[in-house]
Amino acid sequence: MSDERYAVEFHNVSRRFTLRHERHASFQDWFIGLLRTRGVAEEFWALRQVSFGVRPGEALGVLGRNGAGKSTLLKLVTRILEPTSGEIRLHGRVHAMLELGAGFHPELSGRDNVYLNGSIYGFSRRRMRERLDEIVAFAELERFIDTPVKHYSSGMFMRLGFAIAIHMEPDILVMDEILAVGDAVFQEKCYDALLNLKRQGKTILFVSHDASKVRGFCDRALLLQAGQLIDLGPTGEVVDHYERLMHGEEREASLLRVRPVDAEGAPREYLFPGDDLTVEVLLRPGAAPPGELLLALDLFDSQGGHLFGSTGVLPGCGDPDGVNGSRAARLRLRELPLAEGVLAIVATLQRAEDGGAPRTLDRREAEVQVLPRHRPSRRGLLELAHEWEWERTGVGEDTGGALGPGALPTSVPLRREE
Repeated sequence: MSDERYAVEFHNVSRRFTLRHERHASFQDWFIGLLRTRGVAEEFWALRQVSFGVRPGEALGVLGRNGAGKSTLLKLVTRILEPTSGEIRLHGRVHAMLELGAGFHPELSGRDNVYLNGSIYGFSRRRMRERLDEIVAFAELERFIDTPVKHYSSGMFMRLGFAIAIHMEPDILVMDEILAVGDAVFQEKCYDALLNLKRQGKTILFVSHDASKVRGFCDRALLLQAGQLIDLGPTGEVVDHYERLMHGEEREASLLRVRPVDAEGAPREYLFPGDDLTVEVLLRPGAAPPGELLLALDLFDSQGGHLFGSTGVLPGCGDPDGVNGSRAARLRLRELPLAEGVLAIVATLQRAEDGGAPRTLDRREAEVQVLPRHRPSRRGLLELAHEWEWERTGVGEDTGGALGPGALPTSVPLRREE
């Protein structure tokens, strides 16, 4: 069933294309190719098993190298493409800003193209007339609005396209590399307009190769690589991951991220005594052979006291994808008996050395807050299930041999705390 807590939902979405490789040496080869299939067909998965959700009013950044699947993802959101498998659910009116001015007719004036774009998105001429002055003023095209757009400069063309898009009352706005519009002053105006849409509760999917723009504008981000979702979470963490990829810092084994997560894999900022704790570590094994890499996870209290530690042997990666592919490791701790305080999580990636101590390759830290479940009547580092009992011994008292009606039994629990 659809979950209306999300404006956009992807559930195991994949998109496949068929590539045909054939060459025609002559017109005769081309003509024969019309009558029968020639060449070799190859399947290409632009996206594979992608799942995520975007909440109303949230700005989600979409990052990845060229060819990672970003544009395909946006075209699936706008229904330009349909998924090969999986399900996409949208709640609200979608407006795409994939290529500004893509629907303009060159022979028509700017004014006529405003009305034309409005009709495409289901707006009446009267409703577009009400917005016309605002659109023209935002685009700064008062002198040229009745000029055919074929005479517009590229900057004028894009300014009008942007102005129309933000006045279409979208519930979900899809943007692909469109903030390089006009000069610096106009770009700032565009950015302020998008911030205003966020404040109005609009949902925005924002694709850009400019990591600083994603970092400054988006609430969360996702990272695609070769059609697969390899990271999803707080913007700063995902942008850091993306920049490490782009700068080639992950040719060797390295840690990309460590964080506590809930049962659904979402970042977790706090827990209660007795809760389970799952620590997720995203790492790049490089070309390390299986069994050579070790991952150590240690827990410390706020004073630096070592509470727990465990080391696991990673499967490593001997295949070519290991150099660029990331892997996720998770450690699950059951019914953590910690009292209130800050829990520090330290992940250490190590390489096993013959006849010696493991060599540290990388180290990352995270924190999670432990909140009190009950009133603060306990002390110490641990919160353990316990109970108090009060027992009447009869020493120095005349009990008459047996307790009377309504008297306390021999052993009385005063309080039991789970």
